[in-house]
Amino acid sequence: MEISSVASQALAVKEQMTQSQLGIAVVKQAVAAQQQMADMLARNAAVVPPATSSEKGGFSTYA
Repeated sequence: MEISSVASQALAVKEQMTQSQLGIAVVKQAVAAQQQMADMLARNAAVVPPATSSEKGGFSTYA
């Protein structure tokens, strides 16, 4: 193999690795955003008190 061919292949592999790292970073960012949303929903759910009465036609926050 020629040096230029090996160098070209090495650059191609490096580019693929860079693209993979960018993809992983995007996935990690999405996971962090979803975790923040889940945490916020869990905090808000803990704050809502249960309904005191279950009369017919009444509004329930747990419906």
